Parts: sequence; C-alpha cells; structure tokens
Amino acid sequence: MARKQQVEQWTEYRRQREEEDRQQRVMVIAEFDARDPEATLHALADEILRFRLCVRQLADAIELTRAGAGFGLIRPGPYWRPRRTSDGTPEMPDVVPP
Repeated sequence: MARKQQVEQWTEYRRQREEEDRQQRVMVIAEFDARDPEATLHALADEILRFRLCVRQLADAIELTRAGAGFGLIRPGPYWRPRRTSDGTPEMPDVVPP
C-alpha cells in the first residue's frame, strides 16, 4: 500500500512539474513578439548568445577555482548600458564630438 501511495505522489509531483515547465515555456515565448517572426528569431538568437557567454564565464570561474586561483564577480553599476543594441547598431556614440 505504501508503494502505491509513493507512486501516486511521484506521479502528481511529475504532473505539477510538467505543468510548471509548460507555463514557463509559454511565458518565455510571450516575451518575444510573435507578429514579426524575423525579429523574434533575432531576439532568440541574442538570448542564446548571451546564455552561451554566461555559461562560458561560469566555466572559466570553475576552472579558476579548481586551479586555486582567485576570481571576483563585478556587477554592472546603475549607469551601465550595453554598447550595442540587439540589431548591432551602436546605442550611443563612444566619443562625443566637440
């Protein structure tokens, strides 16, 4: 009898987890404008590239830790902005003409 309850609990847990995953997928898809497929693809590509960069930086930090070297994380300040927009054009010029 205890085995049957455990199986039912695991089944319910799995169902809830799958529903949460589905809801999260729907929310992520909703973040991108589905009316413009090309813009959606570019936005997804930007997110994938940003994710790859984060994973690469995490791997570097893990390797530094394994080697016994120190490392630090420096969070961007309140005035930080990306140098380029998602379409690759400069957001603001690096040098302001006099």
